[in-house]
Amino acid sequence: MTPIHSPVNLRELYQTLSQSMDERLWKKYTWEGPTQSEVAKWQAQGYGVYQGKIRTILNKDGRIQMLHSDRLTAFDRLISHIPGKGAILTSISRWWFEQLQAEIPTHFISATGSRVLLTEACNPFKVEVVVRGYLAGSMLRAYQAGDRSYCGVKLPDGLKPYERLPEPIITPTTKAAAFEHDENITAEKLIQAGICTHKEWDEIARLAMKVFSIGNRLYAEKGWILADTKYEFGRNLSGTIKLIDEVHTPDCSRLWIKSTYELKLSKGEAPEMLDKENVRRWLLEHHFSGHGDVPTVPKNVLLKLAFSNLEVAEALWGKSIEV
Repeated sequence: MTPIHSPVNLRELYQTLSQSMDERLWKKYTWEGPTQSEVAKWQAQGYGVYQGKIRTILNKDGRIQMLHSDRLTAFDRLISHIPGKGAILTSISRWWFEQLQAEIPTHFISATGSRVLLTEACNPFKVEVVVRGYLAGSMLRAYQAGDRSYCGVKLPDGLKPYERLPEPIITPTTKAAAFEHDENITAEKLIQAGICTHKEWDEIARLAMKVFSIGNRLYAEKGWILADTKYEFGRNLSGTIKLIDEVHTPDCSRLWIKSTYELKLSKGEAPEMLDKENVRRWLLEHHFSGHGDVPTVPKNVLLKLAFSNLEVAEALWGKSIEV
């Protein structure tokens, strides 16, 4: 990526890209992540550096800087890059952390740039806490294959695709290394494996359900349904369990348009989506579910996702998003 020294309005950029699809312009505004020399420089300055699927984590003196790249992942694989995606996800997470601060302990301190969140260092629990309010995604595929127990949660017969569940449920997965596959697990097995204690899990589950309830309420005010989402938690040096990582972004959540949901459901159709499920479905239609070579996703599909993500960020902040 060529360094950009003045703010770029992402809506204007996406409109330009949708007209030209110019590969050089696409790359100019894409940050794929730090170079090896940048990582070496940070390490020489005393930072611990961790490279995740999307974010680069710089850890020093009890503080973490989370740098959001423009990488797009699905099925635990790198799929492509979308210019400005990292700035959009940063802005959405920042908005949610600021909304939650009064009610939920989080690691958030401040935003120090369009791609960077400054947070408190926490020791993470090696579990992804997935809260689901609707039958969708991998749980829908398992349900259609005949499974009626998912991550230890019993599901009733007769549910329709994308239907609201009787009540929200938690379906945890193990937290794998970057680009390795997470695995479904039950709460009991998490405790048996020593990933957390029974008391810790009770607190994590309580916080997750509370954040999900707040997320549903505030997204509903925007005309959207938070169908499911993923949370991560960690413990700070004082022993407090806190919400960490990202919150309610289209990368870790399923967001549907509320106004057309009932009509789509009555027709047996998928809801209108604002998240990367559309890309996942394109990949599945092209016979990719995480194994083998990654097919090249057309730029018009990527831009549709970019505009959707941007719509979420702009609606939350009530202003244009720049990078």
